[in-house]
Amino acid sequence: MYNFFKCPKCSKSFSLPTCSCGFAAPYDNMVYQLTSDPYMIKDETATVKYIGYEDIGEAYSGVSIHTALKVEEKFSQLAKIIDGGTLLDLACGDGLLTVPLLGLGVKIIAMDISDKMLALLHKRAESVGVDASNLVVCRANALDIPLADNSVDAAIANSMLHLISKPELVVNEIYRVLKKGGKFIALEDKPTNNQLNDCTLSEEELRDNNKHEEMVSFVHRRYFEMLKAEHEIISTRYSWKFDRDEICGNLFSTREAIIVPMNNKVQYNFNDTFLYRMRGKGFSDQSDVPFDLHHIVLDRVMGEFFEKYGEAALDTVYTGWENDIEITVYSK
Repeated sequence: MYNFFKCPKCSKSFSLPTCSCGFAAPYDNMVYQLTSDPYMIKDETATVKYIGYEDIGEAYSGVSIHTALKVEEKFSQLAKIIDGGTLLDLACGDGLLTVPLLGLGVKIIAMDISDKMLALLHKRAESVGVDASNLVVCRANALDIPLADNSVDAAIANSMLHLISKPELVVNEIYRVLKKGGKFIALEDKPTNNQLNDCTLSEEELRDNNKHEEMVSFVHRRYFEMLKAEHEIISTRYSWKFDRDEICGNLFSTREAIIVPMNNKVQYNFNDTFLYRMRGKGFSDQSDVPFDLHHIVLDRVMGEFFEKYGEAALDTVYTGWENDIEITVYSK
């Protein structure tokens, strides 16, 4: 076992599960518990606020968690960048990146604040038959990564930094735990040439796309209008517009961007994708909404929806092209 975990009790380096100071990391459901911090902190008096996904679970990825493993070019590129080293997959969630990279032989330490999401990571790996012998899974807080300085070769914090009120603190932690020459890898969707791709779609597909986007906007807008007007609840968003390049530029020595063209035509069913996730309270801006209230409000919204669009609208399909992926690599 790696000998560079940072003990939550004495802060010295140790190998899981036991530190010389007497700390023994609890091991539940194949997850080492390396923090007792809450899943979420939203108190306005807190120095740093963050959103965890403990309330979301399977609604985050939906049916994809059970689908066959598809090793896309982006995963091959990531494995090439990691180059045989050990990866820290920070805020790994249900293993959307972890499991395909495991399938390519990458050694991974996967961390998340949510026990439920970590359990789903194992479920995803089992569903697709991926060998998890190169995987160590830990419940941890990204604001205090339980790893020693200069310990891992690469780190990813996919779709996470916007969930924290001070994302620069997490970037500082990532920098700390990376070895000299280590790589912080950031992924970002880069829209393809929509005008060119739209030429490949039929008039019916274009009409359905417009309808799909209109319906998504309607449900999301009415949901939060009701919550704000009747319950004074607004969507929670923290750092959606922070400048990652500026923060990383002050720390890392080099930056390189790699574009991975996807060129995959995709179709999304309204009911099975957006609405499935919305019903499961699977979007981060729903984190402040109590479950009982969520169901009441969404039922009312859907009543309006059916009056406006009819039940058949649930089967509306969006057809388009998968966005290209920009992989940005910051080197220490």
